[in-house]
Amino acid sequence: MSLMGVRSTAPDSGLVAVLMEDGGPGMITVPVGARDGLLLSAPNHNRPPGWVTFLTACVDAFGAAILRVVLDVDADGGLCANAVLDAPVPGLPKAVPCAPSDALVLADVLSVPVVATSALLRLRGIDLGEEALQQRMERWRRELDGAVPEDV
Repeated sequence: MSLMGVRSTAPDSGLVAVLMEDGGPGMITVPVGARDGLLLSAPNHNRPPGWVTFLTACVDAFGAAILRVVLDVDADGGLCANAVLDAPVPGLPKAVPCAPSDALVLADVLSVPVVATSALLRLRGIDLGEEALQQRMERWRRELDGAVPEDV
């Protein structure tokens, strides 16, 4: 998935990061806070958040590396995420749970891929390959015009 930008959902109600499926029509939005939205909107990371530097130093200390972040849905359909490690050390987890917005910041700063599971795309994705809303509305208007007499 590629980050397309950060947008406001409605005045004063929040921000979402908009991600587009690589090579496909799928799109998802991930709620982000103001701080993360600003970080994701920045053209470059001259000063990444301190937690990213700390986390990567800890991962490096164990001889591991962050390979990618995975966005998914939990059993209740809620958005969740994991940072996937190469984990060469026995006993070190292969995936570390994190907040979805933190996963996006981490992936952006470290330039690692963002992967969305098929479950996430199925449950929460927006298919841009489907018929445009205006086309559907026009088709529905024509169908309704034919079903309702005009002199009513």
